[in-house]
Amino acid sequence: MNGANAMPPVVSAIVLAAGASTRMGRPKQLLPWGGMPMVRHVAETFAASVASEVVVVVGRRADDVARAVFGDEHGVHRQGHGRKREGDQGRAAPVRVCVNAAWEGGMATSVACGVRAARADAEAFLIALSDHPAVGVDVINALIEAFAQRSPAERVRAVIAPVHDGRRGHPVLLSAGLRDELEALGPARTLRDIVNANTDPVWSLVEVSSDGIRIDLDTPSDYTEALSRMPESASCIEEPEGSATHGD
Repeated sequence: MNGANAMPPVVSAIVLAAGASTRMGRPKQLLPWGGMPMVRHVAETFAASVASEVVVVVGRRADDVARAVFGDEHGVHRQGHGRKREGDQGRAAPVRVCVNAAWEGGMATSVACGVRAARADAEAFLIALSDHPAVGVDVINALIEAFAQRSPAERVRAVIAPVHDGRRGHPVLLSAGLRDELEALGPARTLRDIVNANTDPVWSLVEVSSDGIRIDLDTPSDYTEALSRMPESASCIEEPEGSATHGD
């Protein structure tokens, strides 16, 4: 990364897992994906990347989701120190959980909560969604590499997102130069507002080969379709209860 011996920038991955999953009909963070709860799969994927840490933001059913992240009984009181999936080589970033008490205020409040909980020396934040389980380590590392290649001046308010087949997706990387604005997010000002305000001149789209950046799972049919498209990631398949779609 900028040379064989160069250290990657300090990037905190913020995994948003605080929502109520009303359209799914049950907590989608807990749905099986790859033989484990979806939220744990996403957290471990980011931990296996060159990100420096993973902060999982929980809210609705906080204890259940936190237990799923760590695969143990300790709930939100567990302070994770990173763990490697079987077969992983090398380092694994530490995984932590923070609780967004204001989660009913929407996703922006979870972004703010996660950024406030992130390392003080973070140079950038990767804002990730727990219902995008098909995002791979290669995509995550490509975004961090793109940020690392920026000059110091370009990094100040950088916003970088992946694109596949002409369509943008997740996760999105934002410079720590935007930290104060991210920590102040809420119902009146969203992440999209910050992204849109910083698209020129430092906006960057990173072309990736995976369409997983666009696969989000909001409804039972989304989940079923995703499993059918990616059977190799569905070693433990459990159909969602019911097929009705519920409004947010």
